[in-house]
Amino acid sequence: MTLPCFPRVIICFVSFLVIWLTAAGAADAAVVPGNVRVALAVQTNTLGFKTGGDYRLVDQSTGKEIAKLEQGEVWQVLVEDGQILLQGRKGRLGPFAGPVAACEQNFRIQIMAGAGEAVESSTDQIFVLNGEGSSISLNAVTKPYATSPQKKAALAADGELNLVSIMNGTTALRYRGNLEFRVENGKLAAVNELNIEDYLRGVVPAEIPPSWPMEALKAQAVAARNYALQRVETTRGRSFNLLNNQYNQVYRGYDAESPATNQAVDETGGMVMTSQGSLITAFFHSSSGGYTENCEDVWIEQLPYIKGKVDPYDKNSSHYNWQVDYTVQQLTSKLQAAGYNIFKLTDIEELARTASGARIEKIAVSGQGATGEPIRVVISNADKVRIALGLKSSLFTLEKVCNQKGGLEGVKIRGCGFGHGLGMSQWGAYGMAEQGYNYQDILKYYYSGVSIAGDYGRTSFR
Repeated sequence: MTLPCFPRVIICFVSFLVIWLTAAGAADAAVVPGNVRVALAVQTNTLGFKTGGDYRLVDQSTGKEIAKLEQGEVWQVLVEDGQILLQGRKGRLGPFAGPVAACEQNFRIQIMAGAGEAVESSTDQIFVLNGEGSSISLNAVTKPYATSPQKKAALAADGELNLVSIMNGTTALRYRGNLEFRVENGKLAAVNELNIEDYLRGVVPAEIPPSWPMEALKAQAVAARNYALQRVETTRGRSFNLLNNQYNQVYRGYDAESPATNQAVDETGGMVMTSQGSLITAFFHSSSGGYTENCEDVWIEQLPYIKGKVDPYDKNSSHYNWQVDYTVQQLTSKLQAAGYNIFKLTDIEELARTASGARIEKIAVSGQGATGEPIRVVISNADKVRIALGLKSSLFTLEKVCNQKGGLEGVKIRGCGFGHGLGMSQWGAYGMAEQGYNYQDILKYYYSGVSIAGDYGRTSFR
């Protein structure tokens, strides 16, 4: 359950309060898709946190406030006997069944009705009419204001930003939104819940250099928005939607933000890609090595918008013509680390390539198992090959090194690219932006047959 969090600003007019939007206010309105939940830490024993701005500590299992949180006050959170304990300025609090959340205070508006009674509500419970006569949430309006017979008042905070920090020794990493602590499998997990657009502010600069061309940053913002929204849909009912690392999208919170990437998020606000009327899962990777791939060649599922093509825009010195040389012992260790039970490797074979012909889709490794039994393992698809061999990509050639008796001694690997090779190449987006393409051109090149829509897919867009 997500607990509503209140208030930083209370607006009370003595007479009946009328909330309305000017034409400019209506133009500023945008559909709010809701929040995402990002796991910042899982399976840990203790965590520290502090807040800046206006927060309170809430036991979410009961809805009761535990404490007001002072600026910069440090708290420790730990798990004992499956319950949460808190250590702060008032000593030890708890135990709590949890979850427990550092919950930011949002606007609460107090309205005096015609009969004189006060009606108090949060802004997510108030709906207003825009200039077109449509009903929208007050939270969806960027610059709302209210009027009374006496004056007009802006519904705005004091400008102070709410931030909550995870403490790691003397380092504090700051995040927008709320910070929830919960027990997962007997250990502590920390989940950052925040608006998706604020989440993207911490994703885009972590996934792509802020110094890159603006159109590449915008393409990344849209792809990241698509990916996050799809994860929200497929993880409904779970305690979090995304991890904060490369297994989903790298997310580094407020301290990673930059003016350029924030601009890219703002100027593509609500923009998403659709295929056949549905949001696409927008995979992306660092460098294609000159070729992207069909989804089914790299993973399993066939997707109509993830199709292989030659990529002439991806040209960089960082991820081309790399080489790796393994001894047979090193290669055996790599395979074991990837979960393959080969204890003595005697051979490695290339069996198939992807539709592009660029990447190795399938290999076979032969040798002996733990008890000396003969073993032969076939590894496919292309991304499993990459991971099994510990390589930057599966776009490579493999040369065996044998002794005079023909026994395998090692391999020489030469390759290009970095990542799985599906969807958008970030270096390719850079190359296209440098050549004058806009972010829509970039997205439509790397994602086949997609449409770009506004308002999170509710409004068709060119």
